[in-house]
Amino acid sequence: MSSWIPPDIDLERASPARVYDYLLGGGWNFAVDRIMADQAIQAMPWVRDLARYNRQFLGRAVRFCAEAGVRQFLDLGSGMPTAQSVHEMAQEVDPSCRVVYVEREPVAVAHSELILSTVEGAGIVEADLADVDAVLHDPVTRKLFDLTEPVAVVMASSLHYVLDADVAAQTVAAYLAAVVPGSYFVLSHITDNQADGSDEVKGLVELSKTTSAAGVARSREWITGLFGGLELVAPGVVYTSQWRPDDRLKLVTDLPAHASLLAGVARKP
Repeated sequence: MSSWIPPDIDLERASPARVYDYLLGGGWNFAVDRIMADQAIQAMPWVRDLARYNRQFLGRAVRFCAEAGVRQFLDLGSGMPTAQSVHEMAQEVDPSCRVVYVEREPVAVAHSELILSTVEGAGIVEADLADVDAVLHDPVTRKLFDLTEPVAVVMASSLHYVLDADVAAQTVAAYLAAVVPGSYFVLSHITDNQADGSDEVKGLVELSKTTSAAGVARSREWITGLFGGLELVAPGVVYTSQWRPDDRLKLVTDLPAHASLLAGVARKP
């Protein structure tokens, strides 16, 4: 693995993308990431559930958009290509689907380039997701996307790393303004909703401040507001484990708040 790691990577500081990879059972992480993940588990014992529920939501949402006719997916803040990636999820529905991944974490970018080098219809852009112009005008995006056709704008557990609330909201608005009607917005975002587990969520957010990218939890009202002007798909903004679950009986035993991220999918009219 070390042969392709960028030479300037800081191996002394944990990365949220690599911590998430470890929580999902991936192998593209380092000792510092595993230590941070173990600390996160101590702070919030169900943090593995948080990661698993979010990944499962992403899969269901991507397949929903593909089945609705979307063939272009912009995965913003894509992280490490752990387990099944968005291009695999989408291309299961239609092999013609194209995916542009956007990530700023060097190891995640390097690994993605390695994985995607032999994949048709998918590419990686190294950029901050908040730099909308850079993302949309990158040669990779221009090659793979036709912005006169619908796009699924995906922000799965990534927008909470844009710390300024105004900038975060403006970023969402800019992407949605750039895509045509019939496009979709897919979001999951950690919440400080006053429910069971909110104290643990606050502890997890504090812990993130020691990594290469701090996160911020936001209210249900703020998160729901991002869908203004869009056609929200049922069941609306809910915890990730509650968004069209494949196994509805599991919700009887799982505490929804343990998902810790609110999620929604909406169509641009």
